[in-house]
Amino acid sequence: MIVTTKATRTERMKALSKLALGILRRCGERSNVDRAGGRSRLSEVRHNEFRLTLARPIGDDGTSTLDVRFCGKIVLRVEWTPDTVTRTSYQPGQWEAMLLRYDQTPALAKRAEAPT
Repeated sequence: MIVTTKATRTERMKALSKLALGILRRCGERSNVDRAGGRSRLSEVRHNEFRLTLARPIGDDGTSTLDVRFCGKIVLRVEWTPDTVTRTSYQPGQWEAMLLRYDQTPALAKRAEAPT
């Protein structure tokens, strides 16, 4: 059994969030949607068993959400405002090493070229 402290868990979530956000910024398909709380900008990447989604409010300081799904299950979720992280959920597992590997995969490692 692996024992982790709250600080270790928090640092792991930060590192994994940065990986997922990097992939989303480079390769995410972007769209705007209307939600109950207002308009949001969505960015999403689907690659094999992963689905990464970032939702950010448009025009205000509302809550942003990062979801990492692996085989259909949420394994990492982070919600934050400009001031603080408001909610987190994290399930350690094999997906972590795969996300790190995918961050270096040519299909996800660089920004997609716009069609000419």
